[in-house]
Amino acid sequence: MENITTDILENDFTPLQVMDWPMVESYLQRCKYEESNHNIINMIMWLQSYPLFYYKTETYLLLLGIHEGKFFMYMPLCQRQYFAEAIQKGKAIFDHYGHDFTLSCFTKDMVDEVVNLYPEYIGVHEAWADDYVYDGERLRTYAGKKMQKKRNHLNAFYKEFEGRWQYESLSEENIDDCIGYLRTWKSEDPDDFLQSERIGTFRILDLYNELPCKGGLIRIDGKVRAFAIGSMLSDRMCQENIEKADDDVRGLYQCIMKEMLSHEFPGIELVNREDDTGRENLRAAKLSYHPVNIIEKYRIKKGV
Repeated sequence: MENITTDILENDFTPLQVMDWPMVESYLQRCKYEESNHNIINMIMWLQSYPLFYYKTETYLLLLGIHEGKFFMYMPLCQRQYFAEAIQKGKAIFDHYGHDFTLSCFTKDMVDEVVNLYPEYIGVHEAWADDYVYDGERLRTYAGKKMQKKRNHLNAFYKEFEGRWQYESLSEENIDDCIGYLRTWKSEDPDDFLQSERIGTFRILDLYNELPCKGGLIRIDGKVRAFAIGSMLSDRMCQENIEKADDDVRGLYQCIMKEMLSHEFPGIELVNREDDTGRENLRAAKLSYHPVNIIEKYRIKKGV
């Protein structure tokens, strides 16, 4: 079995680069997955930590990568009628290298498609990677009994900072202010994952005007204290890719989410707020907003 490295993949396949986003987005439009990893902003954000390589035909695009030393493939980007052909090509690639065919971030319906082709394979649920999906109108209004605690935080913010805060859509005029804010936001935190996320967020801010995303910021007394960025996953669902705010300002996180969704995604039915990465505090926070659905994600591999 040949040990797969990024050098080998770079020789045999095309490394995904920021400039490739229009091409990748065109393939994403064919499948319209509502899973957060199959999102161009997410891919670009994490390219430094998780480089991807692609194999392309007229009918499908395969995304390959290495995570913690394991060679994997995402769901093929194609119309459903070409899914089986794309999966079979993916298996041929893995067979060529003598590696176990490993598929990552597959939704349940796509797991069933693969297992129909290869009954010896199984889907293993990876709960830490599950996506939390919310009712868009609920996050834009905080209406209803379930959202009472969040509404209390939001109203406390409005009361304390009345006349002192403002919302702005992200643009060329204010993006540098967000970059300046991010330079100090948790800059001393020793969490490697958080620092990798900061690096990716800088990349998205640097490229903001070139990418298919929208966002907004909150100023308090003229200074940026929070910002958020989202993008479209499907006709009915957007994804909140980035959300940063001062932890010590009560209600600020509730405010930036409400205002960003209200201004930038006013008619969107559903909001995907991504996974909890297996962190209990993040899981509790995401559950506290009462998701209407949790998109289960699976790793597919050969059964024992």
